[in-house]
Amino acid sequence: MKSGSARAAFAGSLRLVFRNPAIIVPGLVIGALAALVSAVLQPAQPLDSNVFSRLLQGVVQLIASILSIAYTTGMADAAWRDGRARFSDGARAFRRDAGHVLVAMLLLLAIGFVAAVAAPYTLGLSLFVYMFFCIYTMAAAVAGERPGVLALRESIDIAFARPLTTLLVVAGIVAIAFAMGLLAEVLGRTPLVGPLVSGVVVQIVIAYATLVVVGEYRAVSVAKGAA
Repeated sequence: MKSGSARAAFAGSLRLVFRNPAIIVPGLVIGALAALVSAVLQPAQPLDSNVFSRLLQGVVQLIASILSIAYTTGMADAAWRDGRARFSDGARAFRRDAGHVLVAMLLLLAIGFVAAVAAPYTLGLSLFVYMFFCIYTMAAAVAGERPGVLALRESIDIAFARPLTTLLVVAGIVAIAFAMGLLAEVLGRTPLVGPLVSGVVVQIVIAYATLVVVGEYRAVSVAKGAA
């Protein structure tokens, strides 16, 4: 393919993220609330092995991730569809697709854990394969309304069918995330406002990457419909 669709996804996402700055808000708010709740649940002693407390923290982080992904992906889908992303679009996606996102995320966590464990023995190839085949999973779960297992399967099918485009999407997102991560680290050292500015930069990257993936997923869906 069709590397042109990847270029269109990156260029279109840049326009959409500037037109819809609200798309970064859910991640910021949910992340801040999750951090606050986790801090409250933090064991009193750093070395405290309170398993229940740490389990609760893990649950909080998982719920926060589901909320953030569902909201951001729902808003990204609306941005591509209508040009505008509203908070109501994110809320609608969460109400409709939270179950799909939960199953998909648990699958991705399990597969990602295996890929991370295997990374030292594969020179990082396992992580690349993980990203390559799983990158469309959340878009399929929310924008495509696929149940978790089918969302993962569709992501794998798309990667097999469009390897060049998927490679470009993965490489582009990794490069942008790396560059912006360095910027966020530098800005994070700014007194007082550093953590906030750094958090905004991180959420911009997440929103942009989500827009790119959803844009490419929608392009695939349109191509299938026209076939």
